[in-house]
Amino acid sequence: MNASLKEHFLKALEIYTQGNHYETLLEAKKEYFTITGQANDDDDDFEARMNSFNEWYVLQFISKRGTRTVISDYLINNQVDDQLAKSLTNVNYSLYEYTGKNLRGFDVLYDMLHDKKIPLPKGESLPSIIKDDIFVGRVICNENKNFLMRGLCVIPKEVRSILKKECKKVRKLKNPGEELKFLLRIESFKTKWIRYGHVDATKIFKFD
Repeated sequence: MNASLKEHFLKALEIYTQGNHYETLLEAKKEYFTITGQANDDDDDFEARMNSFNEWYVLQFISKRGTRTVISDYLINNQVDDQLAKSLTNVNYSLYEYTGKNLRGFDVLYDMLHDKKIPLPKGESLPSIIKDDIFVGRVICNENKNFLMRGLCVIPKEVRSILKKECKKVRKLKNPGEELKFLLRIESFKTKWIRYGHVDATKIFKFD
């Protein structure tokens, strides 16, 4: 990620996880892990899940005791370049498929929920994903460059057709709130699938 974006994200995370904000953090943890399922520190994806929580907490969570996200509050109280501020408040939380490199050598993500291709900058290191991986994650755009954030929830490939069908339904609603609920539900199905590894994923990822 762009160094300045990363610096402000980490600074906001540091400020809003201690002192007077600690109660808000606990409220967020309870809400997130109630929705998506508990994270165990011996799970293979524990680090990725904590990264996902941190990103959700800073960029999307609004406390019942407040009216703004952490990042919005941070931007009010700290001097941040207008372009960086715009990037930090317009992060694209979605369901992606990593399609590999295009003919120009750029890594490309397919945003399944919004039906568009997203090229990533050359030389940008990717998290632990391989071609055809499907995952819930966040892309942040700055100066016409797209950066994939670290919090990824990788989804079993055998449910791709199920998810593609649901993406079309949610996309037609054109409702950010419904998109958020849909993506968090996918994360919850992934947790359930890990807990019941002997059950076929297609029996768990059911939206009806």
